[in-house]
Amino acid sequence: MDTVFLGTMGWSYNFWRLYDGLEPSSYLNRYAEHFNSVEVNSSFYRIPSKSSVQNWEKQVPEGFVFSLKIPQSISHSHALDYDSEKLDAFLDHIKPLKEKLGPLLLQLPPNLPSEYSGQLSIILDQLNEYNVAVEFRHKDWFKEETYTLLRDHNTALVYVEHPWQPTAMVETGKFTYLRLEGDRKKVNGEKGETEQDRHAVNLHWADWISSEQSKGRSTYLYVSKYYSGYPPTDIEQIRARLEAIKEA
Repeated sequence: MDTVFLGTMGWSYNFWRLYDGLEPSSYLNRYAEHFNSVEVNSSFYRIPSKSSVQNWEKQVPEGFVFSLKIPQSISHSHALDYDSEKLDAFLDHIKPLKEKLGPLLLQLPPNLPSEYSGQLSIILDQLNEYNVAVEFRHKDWFKEETYTLLRDHNTALVYVEHPWQPTAMVETGKFTYLRLEGDRKKVNGEKGETEQDRHAVNLHWADWISSEQSKGRSTYLYVSKYYSGYPPTDIEQIRARLEAIKEA
């Protein structure tokens, strides 16, 4: 059983050479031939229909995992005063994924400070049957009180490349969730090619994932199109390094 899940943020990019000669309806099937997970971005903007989710589930093999962003209508509600029925609707619509459902990503807005930790706790209580990872974008959250809250809910702290994030991974949940975002000001992301060489950094992340494996922790890593410009190459480099470590 896989303990390392590697994929990209989204899959429907017609400028990826991975899909040469294919119709968009076949993209996910081809994607799943190369990677064992994906982070679904579209769910951030709207709750996916059950029929769409059922179609996703049918196109990928056993062992493939979908991580989904929780809709912004919940994560970006004013002061996290969200509509619990909307969250219930989202959870109901993703049920068809069954065992192919991975972590749910709660990405909080950059203008939300830690004074709303009580509201965050309420959301996490409602999600207590799911694997959840939280991404904070306000530096005020990065303190021991937050880590304690996450540990109490067995929730993972998302690691993202930001200058104000802790340099060391803070373990708060039973799994690790890593997002390689990149810089939109430096990488176009829609050329279908590598724009920045990230090979050395990718080797570093592979070594780090290997150390997480040695602790018995599952790891989910997702790469943005703005990271190097062509995420499939980044995933291939990380995977190749992990295989080399395993065979050494």
